[in-house]
Amino acid sequence: MSSNNIVTKCAKLNGNGNDFIVIDNRSSRWTASELSRISRSLCRRREALGADGVLSMEFSSRLHFRMRLFNSDGSEGEICGNGARCIARYAFEMGIAPREMTFETLAGDVQACVEAPMVALEMPEVDLSRVVLDEALEVAGLKLRYSFVTVGVPHVVIFLDDLSKRTTEELTRLGREIRYRVDLFPQGTNVNFVALDRKGLFCITYERGVEGITSSCGTGSVASAIISHLLGKSGEKTDVRNLGGINTVSLSFLEKGRVLPALAGKTAFVARLEVLEEALADIP
Repeated sequence: MSSNNIVTKCAKLNGNGNDFIVIDNRSSRWTASELSRISRSLCRRREALGADGVLSMEFSSRLHFRMRLFNSDGSEGEICGNGARCIARYAFEMGIAPREMTFETLAGDVQACVEAPMVALEMPEVDLSRVVLDEALEVAGLKLRYSFVTVGVPHVVIFLDDLSKRTTEELTRLGREIRYRVDLFPQGTNVNFVALDRKGLFCITYERGVEGITSSCGTGSVASAIISHLLGKSGEKTDVRNLGGINTVSLSFLEKGRVLPALAGKTAFVARLEVLEEALADIP
């Protein structure tokens, strides 16, 4: 078979630089194992399209669609804030869903409103009963203080006064050490390094599944805003600056120790693409 055969069509979008390949899989053409392989293949930078993950749009019997996220290492994640913004933008631009839509994720339902390039989300509720606040953590010879919250996916939040002086390489090494502390985080964790600035928070995230620092992390911004508020460092609405842009997080506190987060930020619809068979040839 010719390696020039078209395997699938897709689109490339990003939310503040957190980039994704979106595939319309509402016909269930691709299985989970096949999507994992596609993600491991297409997310390779320099060798393929390059991305932080693949977003698969699936059929939903009760909402506009269902979103599945496959990280660049092929693992499936429960939810991704920037990814949710990107797939909402795609759904609206392609006429699949109206401007205001609701879709499923493994972490719960997400409501979205598209005012391109901005997309605003109402995320699933977060249970605060298992939050860890300001505990001691020693890693790589450093004595740190960490907090932990699950916002669909697990997130560690660490405030560093000297964050602006830390190199990407240093934060990557530190993030990887913490991500694999299975004694504390059996399923692994995302790691957010956070500092206060004049306009809100500055956050750099090491993402589980991508296994590196990303330009932006939506759920990381939400987690950082929640922890910052619980520690008395910020209010119920705050701008979280990432390397790739700004995510605005609003928190609505509910009864029984729960919070409803909203996330808003820019998206970019970069390209519509055809994937050729050769792109998948070297991935088992």
